[in-house]
Amino acid sequence: MATKYIKTKENQIIVFSALLTHCQFRMYKPISAGFINFKTDDLGNPFCECYGQSISLDFLKSNPVEDSELANRQILGIFL
Repeated sequence: MATKYIKTKENQIIVFSALLTHCQFRMYKPISAGFINFKTDDLGNPFCECYGQSISLDFLKSNPVEDSELANRQILGIFL
């Protein structure tokens, strides 16, 4: 089961359980939403990867490149 996220208009990534719906975070006024995976590269370095869209927020899409870069900075402290 994938982990979910939203990105707020203040450029904050909020990560939450797949057991919740994106629309439960509507009060944060999301500007993108989808799923987030936590992976490691061939050297064992962690990174985040955002993708997809939110059905419960009327098909609000993720911005995979921008959201992944922001998540890596905010969650892992990594600047790619």
